[in-house]
Amino acid sequence: MDAQELLQSPYTAVAVIGSALGSIGYLPLDLWTIIIDTSGLWFPAIATMASTILPEFGYESLGTQLLVAGAIVYVAVLLYRMYGRIKNWSENR
Repeated sequence: MDAQELLQSPYTAVAVIGSALGSIGYLPLDLWTIIIDTSGLWFPAIATMASTILPEFGYESLGTQLLVAGAIVYVAVLLYRMYGRIKNWSENR
């Protein structure tokens, strides 16, 4: 099995997600809070890696998938923040 097959394996994704959840401690609210609080750090890193670095090593499709997944989560974060601001604004009127 070469490195490309290993990186694209669904087992690798499950192992990475499982280890991330195990090291953080599985509380969905805490995980979502971490994602929200660090979105200004991880989204540019994912975007740069997916659009610039991975294609240089021949992983264009993986880069596209990472970029789309990261963008979907980032938009969800922005919508969540917007909902909170609208809710706060409507309560303080």
